[in-house]
Amino acid sequence: MSYSIDLYRGHAVPARNFIDFACYVSMFPQLVAGPIVRYGSVADQLREREHTVEGFVAGFTRFNVGFAKKIILANPMGAIADQCFGAGEGVLTAPIAWLGVMAYAFQIYYDFSAYSDMAIGLGRMFGFHFPENFDSPYKSKSITEFWRRWHISL
Repeated sequence: MSYSIDLYRGHAVPARNFIDFACYVSMFPQLVAGPIVRYGSVADQLREREHTVEGFVAGFTRFNVGFAKKIILANPMGAIADQCFGAGEGVLTAPIAWLGVMAYAFQIYYDFSAYSDMAIGLGRMFGFHFPENFDSPYKSKSITEFWRRWHISL
């Protein structure tokens, strides 16, 4: 869909051939959770990428950071939130409800951030440079700043 929008708005030129188009729409590292990669920003990379050991290692490291975020941070936060929100009547006190809210907020961030890190890392391993997707949104001082830092490529 972003391909059609980019063409309509004049932000990209049409793919030279069907293979370039098919490679873009099926670029698996970023399909699930982003970052959203615009065709115009990756079109040249489809034909000409630089593959280096350093780039592969950097991508592998980034992928593993994302994987660790998912396993070590997001999943436990999700388990805490599930337990809090699944507490029966009389068990769910205000502090437990707030714990659930906070755990869920961190689960969402670490989940999306982890998947973005893994996508950026996989892309880097294949020679692509994908845009960053998060910039510490919970450090924001306003809702507007939070939105600018959250899912940047959206």
